[in-house]
Amino acid sequence: MANKRCFVVMGYGTRPDLSSGKRINLDRVYQEIIRPVVTECEYECIRGDEVLDSGLIDESMYYGILESDLVVADISTLNPNAIYELGVRHGVRRFRTIIMMETGDKFFFDLNHSRTLTYTYHRNKKSFEQESIKVRDRLKGIIENIEVNEQIDSPLYTFVSDLQEPQRVVRKNASKKDSKPIFERIKEATDLRKKEQYTEALALFKALSEDIPSDPYFKQQMALCTYKQDEQSIDCLDKAYSILEPMSATIDPETNGLIGAIFKRRFEVTSTQEDIDRAISSYKKAYNIYADNYTGENYAYCLLLKSLSCNNVEEKEELKILSRHIYREIYELYKDYAEDEINTEYEIWILASLSACSLVLGKHEAHKRYEEQFLSKANKMMKASYFRQIEKIIELLN
Repeated sequence: MANKRCFVVMGYGTRPDLSSGKRINLDRVYQEIIRPVVTECEYECIRGDEVLDSGLIDESMYYGILESDLVVADISTLNPNAIYELGVRHGVRRFRTIIMMETGDKFFFDLNHSRTLTYTYHRNKKSFEQESIKVRDRLKGIIENIEVNEQIDSPLYTFVSDLQEPQRVVRKNASKKDSKPIFERIKEATDLRKKEQYTEALALFKALSEDIPSDPYFKQQMALCTYKQDEQSIDCLDKAYSILEPMSATIDPETNGLIGAIFKRRFEVTSTQEDIDRAISSYKKAYNIYADNYTGENYAYCLLLKSLSCNNVEEKEELKILSRHIYREIYELYKDYAEDEINTEYEIWILASLSACSLVLGKHEAHKRYEEQFLSKANKMMKASYFRQIEKIIELLN
């Protein structure tokens, strides 16, 4: 494995370019232009979505921008996240940042002074391949030149010449046994979690949490890996909650979503009213603050779940009506997602939510369509979780 690391900042999937009217397949640009050149130049190439696994998680992105030997930022389609991340890199590193963009995009005034590699995107396969050859050669030349002739490429350090790059404070209790960059350690732990190797992933997230105790992300992942070891085990669920309990008063949607998941699973085992009420409370808090599909769908599902055990006829009907209202709200919020714009794990779950919402709302054709799209992109763990929830929804509806 290469010792040098390149972090790639760009959008994902096929996105519209408002300047030229083109739809640009950014994954194609990454896979056929950027990654081959970076790898040939003996850098380990990592794009943001290869580390991130949730739209709420950006820790590894910041560490990747800060710690990488090289950053390639493709700001085509004027993706706001990519532009922001480029700005972060320019703020913390004076050297080794390469900007790329499609020729249809307009240059920002602040970037007019920066070296930018432009290219023309072609939907036609042959034309794209011809363009790719030229762009790969130019990108390789820029990287090779950086290797032997380092020049300041950050506008901030160009115009404020006496500015010093920020340095991280190394804590005394930081792990000596693992000198890998933080973002690489996060990727390793996340990959293990995705492979359902929860015990191994838990150990890595625990080490990260010990090195960076102020960051709640690592504790959230510890709790997730703990209850995922056995979701029917009260002991695993209680251990997972004990990790999050010190943060339970937070308004952070990720923490509240995890607490909701723990108590939802507890209810499935215990059928205790207190557990389903706690699940509803946590999901509701998260959804009211950050109206995302995951917490919303689970909030609606738990309302439906509670309605079955409710003896009061009026309250039972109220729970069903509120549940259906939330399902409809999520459906209306996300129904216009284009399939080719869904690539990251976070976005793939949107398809699962749309499928579940369609099922509850009686939109059977939409349910089948979203389910097919979800299954074509989901991994084994995601499929298992999806079918478990769908089967329960069908049971509840019947």
